[in-house]
Amino acid sequence: MLTLFGEEEDKPKALKIVVQGKKKLSKNQQLFNRLTKRIENLEKENAKLTEKFSRLLSYHSKEIVPVETQVANARIQLAMALAKSTVILKFTANQIDLIRSVLLEQCNLAFQFIEPTPEQEAFYDEWSLVSYQTDVEEQMEREKEIFAEYMSDTFGMDIDMDEFDDSPEGQARFYAKMKDQFQNTEENESRPNHKKTKKQQVFEESQKAEEAIKAKSIRSIFIALAKVLHPDTETNESLKAEKEEIMKKVTSAYDQKDLTTLLRLEMEWVHKTSEHLEKMTDDKLGIYISALKQQVHELSEEQSRICQHPRNAAISSYSFLSENHAIRSILKEKSELQGIFLNLNHYIATFEWTKSKKQILDFVKSHAKNDFESELEQYFKEMLSGRR
Repeated sequence: MLTLFGEEEDKPKALKIVVQGKKKLSKNQQLFNRLTKRIENLEKENAKLTEKFSRLLSYHSKEIVPVETQVANARIQLAMALAKSTVILKFTANQIDLIRSVLLEQCNLAFQFIEPTPEQEAFYDEWSLVSYQTDVEEQMEREKEIFAEYMSDTFGMDIDMDEFDDSPEGQARFYAKMKDQFQNTEENESRPNHKKTKKQQVFEESQKAEEAIKAKSIRSIFIALAKVLHPDTETNESLKAEKEEIMKKVTSAYDQKDLTTLLRLEMEWVHKTSEHLEKMTDDKLGIYISALKQQVHELSEEQSRICQHPRNAAISSYSFLSENHAIRSILKEKSELQGIFLNLNHYIATFEWTKSKKQILDFVKSHAKNDFESELEQYFKEMLSGRR
């Protein structure tokens, strides 16, 4: 949050323009206050959202992950029970192929949640036409192709994913090369195009003018701050050390042409009270408003990134629910998983000892129709009613 610091240390004072007497705020001053308030609210919202996701992830990890692991292991056991039945009972070649497809599907569902043990991987390789490792490599290749297509369609960049390797050094080389290519793409796009419309030319000229104003503002703010914060102008050792640290930030922001950070530092150090803001010229206030708008945009984008971050993928379906509602949904999901786990175990117990080909074939045919979970539920009901 852009803040000014009052006399009491560590107690930020919200940045706001306040006029004296009966004088009314100008439109720019009102806009300035709305933007600073919006920034304050967005930062609070983002902090709360991050904390909420952190708590939900912890709760999800505690309640769901252990059950997902149980279900995954049960799927492997079910696959092995189906494989065992092909040794005990006589099936046709077509029936064995059907059983093969079902048990491999169970393994694939399980491997989404657990890393296969060497024994489980060997079992998979025994039944699959393609080894587990080959399957993983092919999946990685498909993901690389999707990424390359995305970069080409979105940024017009040709990415050679064959140069990518998964080591930290390889990733660093790849991203450095990708950054260079991205910069080259931007440079090519910025070259003069004689076919540009008049509207495009006017827009580009206004952009250049705005950048020139921004560069001038950055330099003027840096010079003003350097005069105020230069350590050599301070005799108090404590304040001198503090100014040295702030001056490092000022220099870094200037080198990076970071107008927003420079404005924040200027507001914190040059304008010690909100009353100074009242005397600000419209030109200077316009620069602040431009930077504040950019910060509002960045904070809004940050909110989207928090929701879409890969680490929150497990709870993405709960992201727009209230925390209490999300917790109830997690518990409901846990209950459903526990029901699936019980049903899987009943199938495992049955298939390990059954001599009925019909039971197994009914199961695999049902699964081939993508009705596995409903079949589990129906089978469980029949087991309880004594019909099986």
